[in-house]
Amino acid sequence: MDEIEQRKQLQSLAAEADVHQRRAQELQNQMQALQMADAEVEKTTEALNNLKENKTTMFSLGAGIFVKGEMKEISKLLVNVGSNTLVEMDAGKALKFLEERKDEINKGREELLKGMQALSNRLRAIDIEAREIIGKHEH
Repeated sequence: MDEIEQRKQLQSLAAEADVHQRRAQELQNQMQALQMADAEVEKTTEALNNLKENKTTMFSLGAGIFVKGEMKEISKLLVNVGSNTLVEMDAGKALKFLEERKDEINKGREELLKGMQALSNRLRAIDIEAREIIGKHEH
């Protein structure tokens, strides 16, 4: 292989590595989003397990704004099941819904980990291939 061909091959490997590194960063961002969703499910599960009628608590209005209020009827909860669709559930069904959501999050994590491992393996292979090309060129 002549020097021009080696240079082209190294450039091609570098471009492929760059694409894989950007994809790995995207997967890392998705993993962080899943970790945040998992933490929210855990926090909500704990809150549901500690529900008590006539208890004074703080209710989030969003964007860090809270209002103090008293829980009156905790037997009926409104659960966002997706697409901003609210469904009335009792605490047991809401907990089951959260458990299913946690399972989905865990499956998503597993898929992301597999993808990250595959990218890592390919990046290692690219590194080895590039080192072999450079090693041949130096001799």
